[in-house]
Amino acid sequence: MGLGKTIEAGILLSQKWAEKKQKLLIIVPAALRKQWNQELTDKFFLSSLILENKSFNQIIKTGNLNPLVQKQIIICSYHFARAKDVYIKQVNWDLVIVDEAHRLRNVYKPANRIANAIKNAIADAPKVLLTATPLQNSLLELYGLVSVIDDYTFGDLKSFKAQFGTLRTEGKQGGINLVGIQVNLGISQRSRQLLQAVGRTPLRQFVS
Repeated sequence: MGLGKTIEAGILLSQKWAEKKQKLLIIVPAALRKQWNQELTDKFFLSSLILENKSFNQIIKTGNLNPLVQKQIIICSYHFARAKDVYIKQVNWDLVIVDEAHRLRNVYKPANRIANAIKNAIADAPKVLLTATPLQNSLLELYGLVSVIDDYTFGDLKSFKAQFGTLRTEGKQGGINLVGIQVNLGISQRSRQLLQAVGRTPLRQFVS
């Protein structure tokens, strides 16, 4: 909390909107939908629409066969995104924001249907993942999050395990001993030095 993730995302959304790139989607936990809607209005003067099943069906009745196509920023929940993944995939998004993105960290597991559906739905879109807690229990969670942005950064799961499987996790917070691992994820040199100093990974966001 208090890391400025929403502000950073709001700046990106404002820039896209100013550039007339206005097909913008925000996927958030259901409890945060109204907060995002309010923040965008109060701090950035951006209009947004919260889509849920009821409003989605009402819009379809007006003749719009894909209610995700709007002249507003779309805000929806993870479960809604999972249920409407086909509709999401049909839109050529200019930017997708995923808040609390650590919920996608186990996307490498086929049983995680929500994460896999969202990953596939936004695969072709520029995207930003926001999270304060990217890793908790396993380095494979890093693999999962990065794969949402780019499936080819680490290769397949077997290759990742072979290359990085010997790295140790430490402490109750899932800190990672990063000595010997050099991963180019576009993190600034200063951030990388901080990462190495504290032994944890502040992967708050990736932009594809």
